[in-house]
Amino acid sequence: MEQFDHMLKEMAGREACAVPKDFDKRLQDVLDNLPSQAKRRRLGAVKGALVAAAACLLLTGTALATSPGLRELLAQALGGFAPYAQGQDGQAYEMDGLEVRVLSAMADQDTIRVYVQLKDLEGDRLSGHINAMGLVDAPDPPDDDSGIRGSTFGSQCLSYDEETKTALMACTTWGRVYEDLSGAELVLFHVYDTQTLEDISVDTTLHIPLDIEVMSSAALDKDTELAAGFFAETVRLSPLGLTAVTYGDTQYTYLAGSHLRLTMKDGTDILSCSDHVDGQGSYGAYGTDSSRRVLTWNFRDPLEVEQIQSVTIIDRDGGERTFPVALP
Repeated sequence: MEQFDHMLKEMAGREACAVPKDFDKRLQDVLDNLPSQAKRRRLGAVKGALVAAAACLLLTGTALATSPGLRELLAQALGGFAPYAQGQDGQAYEMDGLEVRVLSAMADQDTIRVYVQLKDLEGDRLSGHINAMGLVDAPDPPDDDSGIRGSTFGSQCLSYDEETKTALMACTTWGRVYEDLSGAELVLFHVYDTQTLEDISVDTTLHIPLDIEVMSSAALDKDTELAAGFFAETVRLSPLGLTAVTYGDTQYTYLAGSHLRLTMKDGTDILSCSDHVDGQGSYGAYGTDSSRRVLTWNFRDPLEVEQIQSVTIIDRDGGERTFPVALP
């Protein structure tokens, strides 16, 4: 897990990443107070994962806001993901003078997106440059014996309304292998401005319960050309993206620095959101046969999985390798 932590920091270093002063100390204070189950899964990786959050992609998607003036912006941001958005109860929580509401969420086995509305009740501290640190926590299955798990978390402000002092954010966790998200919750413990690095909320750790059903994915095993192309035990395809589950650190550097082009059956090409892997995680005991790496690429529009004809891996030097998709 120490090596995974190092790799995540390297990933963050490739982007313009700004974290506030004394963030490491405050993060450790929060981790020390998490339930023992969460600490068992994440202490080896979560620190680097959260530092990497500032480098994560701008995710499209949101849900109906409680403020009528924001609804058109929300609908536009959601776009094609509307059929996959699952409404949440929208209950208001207070976090250091911020009103926080979880409006909607969606998830496949490897990606969870949560759409959050923040309103400043005490002043004018929010802007379109805010970021949040946290995690989506979900209990391990009772029979899970796969060992330590790690995941990355990213957030991005989707829009900000100056009149209502309300911001809309997408918070995303990648890297776990989810079967059931019963009991999941969004944990937020730091909101800050990425330009000024000023703290907005830092004294409160907020836990918000989530109600999310995991959407189905198509899984291609190691005997398929696609999985072999990713050096993977399994490749999963869902409307949210493509995930490769590899043994340990197999071809990590090559894959993490690559982006994808999907060619659809009608000849249309679709590119992944960024020029490298969007999110990652690990599970199993590091250095043993149970160790696995989870690498996920997301797309700006939902994938019609059954319409994917081929996947092209484009490395950082522009080299390409193309593999057909044969669904089970």
